Amino acid sequence: MVLAIIMAAILIAVCTTIHYGVLKFSSGFVTPSRPIGYCLGVAVGSIVLAHTFEALLYAAGFWFAVHDLEVGNLVSSSSSDSSSLNFMDYFYFSLVNFTTLGRGDLMPNGHLRFMTAMEAFHGFLLITASGSFVLQVMGGKKPLSS
Repeated sequence: MVLAIIMAAILIAVCTTIHYGVLKFSSGFVTPSRPIGYCLGVAVGSIVLAHTFEALLYAAGFWFAVHDLEVGNLVSSSSSDSSSLNFMDYFYFSLVNFTTLGRGDLMPNGHLRFMTAMEAFHGFLLITASGSFVLQVMGGKKPLSS
């Protein structure tokens, strides 16, 4: 369990840092003098890339936790054979989990369940922060201005 907690803490710290950096970088392109469509395009585009990359990091963390740390397993609900899962399955699971969609076709076992719960909670927080950022852009404001 300690390994799962450490892995989750590392992923949360790294993804939060990346997310803040992307929002801060995007904020530099958002000014009231530019067309709102341009500002919105930059904001949404950078946020989509950030969320996708963060889910990819979580997928890599899940893969490492399962295959190297052996803290749990990810299994398909249609088959108990986890060896047939490839990295793309982990990435799909991470995207579904990050967005809190939770389809249920892939299921974590063991202490991997803790890591997936933390990803869902963290993903919800980051998506909420992104939504707030986009609302500020749509309102003609420069988010994260000093």
